[in-house]
Parts: sequence; C-alpha cells; structure tokens
Amino acid sequence: MTTFDRYLLRRFWHVFLIGFGATYGLFVVFDAFTNADEFQGKDQRSFGVVLGRMLEYYSLQSFVFLDLIGPTLAVIAVMAVFALLQRQREVYPVLSAGVPTYRLAVPVLVGVLSIVFVITVNQELLIPRLADRLQTNRGQAKATIQRVEIARDFVSEITVTGRKLDLPERKIENAEFMLPVGSVVNEPITLRAAQAIHFPARGERPAGWLLKNASPTFDDINLTDRGRTLVHADTRNPTSRDLFVVTNVTLDQLHGRGTTSKFLSTADILQRIRNPAFGLASIRGLTERLHERLTRPLGIVLFTLIAIPLTMKKESRGLIANMAVATLVMGVLFAAAQASLGLGRINVIPLALAAWVPIVVAGTFAVGLAGRVQT
Repeated sequence: MTTFDRYLLRRFWHVFLIGFGATYGLFVVFDAFTNADEFQGKDQRSFGVVLGRMLEYYSLQSFVFLDLIGPTLAVIAVMAVFALLQRQREVYPVLSAGVPTYRLAVPVLVGVLSIVFVITVNQELLIPRLADRLQTNRGQAKATIQRVEIARDFVSEITVTGRKLDLPERKIENAEFMLPVGSVVNEPITLRAAQAIHFPARGERPAGWLLKNASPTFDDINLTDRGRTLVHADTRNPTSRDLFVVTNVTLDQLHGRGTTSKFLSTADILQRIRNPAFGLASIRGLTERLHERLTRPLGIVLFTLIAIPLTMKKESRGLIANMAVATLVMGVLFAAAQASLGLGRINVIPLALAAWVPIVVAGTFAVGLAGRVQT
C-alpha cells in the first residue's frame, strides 16, 4: 500500500467517524430532550444520577445505531472522499501519471470492508450479548417487559402467556400454560404459577419452563401418554408443587416478535428457523432477517462501486451535480430494495428472491457505470 493509499484510507476513516459522531450526537440530543422525564422518573433523581443513566443508556444504544446507520455512512464516506479529491484537485496529478481511477478505489474499498467487518462483529457478537440491556427502557436499571404476547408451541400445541416478562431473570410473572386436550391432557387444564423460569436445552435435558408452586398439582392433572413426556413433577422434592413443562417457546417469542430478531446472532436465527415449534409468520420474519444479513455486506460493496463513477463522472456539469445525481440514484435503489422486501413480506414473491433482486440490480448498475468514470 502506497503513501497515497494510506492517505485515502485515513481520510475515509476520518469522514466515517466524523459522520457517525455527528449523526449519533444529533440523535442523542433530540432523543434526550424529548424523553428527559423518563430518565428522571417519579422519584425525582438528582442531576448526577440522571446524567449517569443517560450516559449508560446512550452508550449502549450506540451499538444499535451503528448497525442501523453504518452501511449508509460507509457509502457516504466514499462519496465524500472522492468529492474532496476533485474539489482539492488532488486526483488530477494521479490520473495524469496514468493511474486509473479504480486503482484509487482500492484503499477506499479496504476501508469499506473494514467497516463491514466492524458492523458484522457488532451484529454477531456484541448486540446478542447486550440484548437484555439494549431493550431496557429509559431510566430503568434493568430490562422488563410489562406486556407478554401469547405464544403457541406448534409442536406440542401448548400456549404460553402471562402478565409480565422479566428478561434478565428469564421469567414470566403470573404465568399461564394452556395444555391441549387430546394430545397432552384428557380434559381442559390451564397451569398457573406465580413465576415461570425458562431453561434452555442442555445435554439430555430439553428446553422448557419451570413453574414455581404451580396449580393444579401434578397428581391432579389427567395427562395422556404424550403429556407425561412434556409435563414433569419435581422428583427431587416430593412435597414441591413445581412443574417443568417441556416446550420450545422462548423469551423472544413472548414479546416484540417483529423487533427482537435484530438482537439475535445469525446462528440463533438459523436455529429458530429450523425449530418446528415456531409458527409460519415467525419463520417468515426470521427468514427475511437472515437474507438481509447475508446480502448487506455485498450490498455495501456494490453501492460503493456505484457511488465512485457517479461522483467522478467522465462528463458532468460539476461536482455538486455529480453528488446530487449520486444521492438520487442511491435513494432510488434503496427505495426499490425496500419495495422488493415489502413484496416478499406480503408473499407476492419469495422472500429469497425479494432479498437478492436488489443485489442483482445494484450489481448491474455497478457494471454499467464502470465505463463512465473519469480517467
């Protein structure tokens, strides 16, 4: 890598970091002033406590913000780098020496790939580990969900609901488990417990929920042969009223089904897609998220290759016009990508096709515009 390559790479990172800091700073200022009362709470905390809560909350939200805005900022940074090269007339000596424009794109593409790597690590490792804290409401010390959405296990047909879901503790308060008649029980039964704690599968133990002090007791439940494999009493303590219900209903199925998938790693998404206990609607949402994860890195690179010739057109009316055209084309392609995903969501076209059509279109644009770059 030459000195000029390192210069372009440093400029790309500089523009990206400045852009991220500026956009996130605007978001923090707007959101903090709009929701200042939530950080203060009913107990009228002191300014120092409120400021500490705000710093903790927005520090964590920066990971989600990077995942959301990072790809767009990477493309904007590429456009800014080549626009500055033309504005400061730094590109003309290089082109006069016979160096092609796309040779100048090499260090910028290295920068884009480094951003893609950071976004991927953030998405696959950091966000899943911080998922509970990222879903914490403003001004709260821990994440709690006041409303539990009803979830049904499509294998055992057990329906799970409750009053409140505590994410850090992995438990439901005032839980209710409705057992299907015929397959699990011989007569209608709803298991109720003050608390139900989720346990993931480990070794030979299947995944399920431990119902603390459940009602009715195990002896009062008329289970079928299959039901005895799904509902177990606490054999370690004969006097205990605790029950363990085997079901693949997980925490993320009980709240925010349309948004919680963004806090999952790709491996977790694949595991849930293969889980027969998930309903068709949930699987479609997870499949869409999976294809979005797979296509995003390639989409960032292709949009970069589109931005370069549009910013440095061979024949143009000026730099401002080039930037305007590039921004317009990017906006149209982004709108087309969202429209394609929308058609996939409503089942007009397959989800896989809806996710990959924008990549094919962007690749066609990149190839078609390659010959129009300034040389």
